[in-house]
Amino acid sequence: MSKAFSAPGKALLAGGYLVLDPNYGAYVTALSSRMHAVIESSENVTEDYSTLHVLSPQFKEGDWKYRVKGQEIEEVNGKNNQFLEATLKTVLAYTEPSNKFHSRVTIFSDSGYHSQNNTTKKVSGNGKRLFLFHELPITDVPKTGLGSSAGLVSVVTAALMSYFEPGSEMATDRLHNLAQIAHCLAQKKIGSGFDVAAAVYGSIKYRRFQPSVVNDVLAVLDTDTIHFPRAVKSVVKKEWEFEHVKCSLPPGVRLLMGDIEGGSETPKMVAKVLQWRKDNPIESKQIYDHLNKANNDFIDALERLNKVQNEDALSSLSKALGEIRHGLKQMTGKAKVPIEPPVQTQLLDRIDQLDGCLGGVVPGAGGFDAIAVVVLASKIDAIKQATADAPEVYNNVHWVDLHEEADGLKLENVEDYVGLV
Repeated sequence: MSKAFSAPGKALLAGGYLVLDPNYGAYVTALSSRMHAVIESSENVTEDYSTLHVLSPQFKEGDWKYRVKGQEIEEVNGKNNQFLEATLKTVLAYTEPSNKFHSRVTIFSDSGYHSQNNTTKKVSGNGKRLFLFHELPITDVPKTGLGSSAGLVSVVTAALMSYFEPGSEMATDRLHNLAQIAHCLAQKKIGSGFDVAAAVYGSIKYRRFQPSVVNDVLAVLDTDTIHFPRAVKSVVKKEWEFEHVKCSLPPGVRLLMGDIEGGSETPKMVAKVLQWRKDNPIESKQIYDHLNKANNDFIDALERLNKVQNEDALSSLSKALGEIRHGLKQMTGKAKVPIEPPVQTQLLDRIDQLDGCLGGVVPGAGGFDAIAVVVLASKIDAIKQATADAPEVYNNVHWVDLHEEADGLKLENVEDYVGLV
């Protein structure tokens, strides 16, 4: 038995920092760069314990071998991968397999997730898939901030569930809840969850779950590991009370993602913003309220454009993006965190002037990673050409080869991955 799954990357266009608070909504776009996982049973295994072999052939040393006895998991070569271990631990706690298992999961990632320097192209046997193979270990290859860890956890969760409970991989709410628990366990903190939600559900209007939902499960691990399976099952099956409404960009409107090969430390930035909000409740509320209105105006304009495209709705969309940037720049100054640093301000201001650009933002937590620009589809080639013709003016921005792909987690054809390992 072999099965293959993929899950999309993401761009948080509206809701940066506010998404951490269940009182505020967000707009998340799923992207065509996807994480992939292929699961198959291993043959001719003689061990008297269960095994899981995970391969990531695109990266040097991308090989993990896990020995499993009950809920005990050990990587036989002492190699650490917290996302794989947390996913395996969470799924095993939920399924509690009674029989020995021997399986192999092979992971692939599309080119948009990482720097493309020093890579070699490799095509599957049937020509349907092309991946870039890197010379370095995955820990040494710069990421572009599209949500690779959330995508990884989501596809591996789906793959393992299809193996332990065939058919369950189609129960998206269950997969989402398991993946959220695993992702939080790996990060040792309760995140906003929008990246995992987008990986499972696709492009969505999102409002987060209460952190206590997952916190209650993780607390069990700290105090009473023997009851972790019961805690996981209980929480996975309950109603999480969060919002994930399917959406998509309007016809004729496209997203461009630009990489300037910078990089930010998101957890540190988030911690500083949360501390500033705590220390300055009145000042921060004014900025949060401004951003919330701008985010809602952006979402409203998109919904109007999905019904009928006219100049008024396009103008409203452009104005809302400008107000989002204004709020994030205020937060940058007040919290002293580079959410929209000067180099990104300069770049976005210049791109804003190009014909067909409706506006841009630094997506998610911001920083130096990337920019997201909303443009008219008919002007994409002209915008790309303008930035290529004057690289010094546009900070050598590199437009990543991706687009919105509104679908979330999906089953793929196993044959499309044959010949890549």
